[in-house]
Amino acid sequence: MELQFHPKSGRGAVRTYSVGPVGERTLLALACILALLALSLLWTVPVALARMRRHEARRDIAREAESARLAAREAEAALLAAKERALDLGDRLNRIAFLYEVPAAVWPRPLDPGRGVIEGNPDRIARGLERYAAALERGRALIEERERADPELPRRTPSLLPLAAGQFEPSALFGPRVSPWTGEQEFFPGVQLSASEGSAVIAPAGGTVVFVGKARPVPRGWLWRLGNVVVLSHGNSGATVYGHLSRVDVRRGQRLERRDRIGAVGRTGWAMAPQLHYELWRFEGTTLRPTDALFAVLDHDLERERVSLERMAATSLPEPVERLPGY
Repeated sequence: MELQFHPKSGRGAVRTYSVGPVGERTLLALACILALLALSLLWTVPVALARMRRHEARRDIAREAESARLAAREAEAALLAAKERALDLGDRLNRIAFLYEVPAAVWPRPLDPGRGVIEGNPDRIARGLERYAAALERGRALIEERERADPELPRRTPSLLPLAAGQFEPSALFGPRVSPWTGEQEFFPGVQLSASEGSAVIAPAGGTVVFVGKARPVPRGWLWRLGNVVVLSHGNSGATVYGHLSRVDVRRGQRLERRDRIGAVGRTGWAMAPQLHYELWRFEGTTLRPTDALFAVLDHDLERERVSLERMAATSLPEPVERLPGY
């Protein structure tokens, strides 16, 4: 095999080289390798480019999917927050309706927390919120009707925790319990609030002081255990009782407005530590009976269970009730 070489300068004769059999085979192998390389590039380059495009597409899809998941989580969090706000509003309206004696028969049924109108999966919650919002509006209208019919109702309706400021802790709640004194089962008729001795006790609504002093012991009675007691009448809205007071700053017959001082937290009577014993009495027909005083606390979230208007209306001391001093 001969190879010709042409000098770049153009001068000189063309040179011819002779290649032996081994050189020929080498050149043929090199040519085949170059040809295969060219063919492989024709196939691998498009494949590599396609692979890169697929990888970028998968990365874009992953980013979009993560963005969608984040948006879905944010939307679900917003939905659950709206649900909690709606339930809090419903609970507040239920308690105001109870204090205003709105009949359960006319009260919007979706506001009953036991019905679970806004419980379940996000789709069900979203649909239920529309019904619940309409029920909230209906409940608000019913409450406004009561206030228009009786303009003094908001002033005389207990709605505040009867402690002016400072730290407090509910240490006993309305309902059955084991007596810390006798070890026997009993029904506790109020709420016991542990607080610093001397903390101001205030009126939760306007009213008239009808009793100041120590209650007279009677069979199956408990009021005499409360030491220094004040009873505040709220007219048709019932009465409130304050016990274990270290001092009393009101007199019988005195008119009070909401937040007026009644006295101070103490440990008189059977109190084992400084505390305020607080009771809410409501009319059942012509009879006053204790009910859960926390129904009348609208200014503090005491982490109590949300209950329906119907259940609140049915809550009262089940035992024979002693006569309330001053009545």
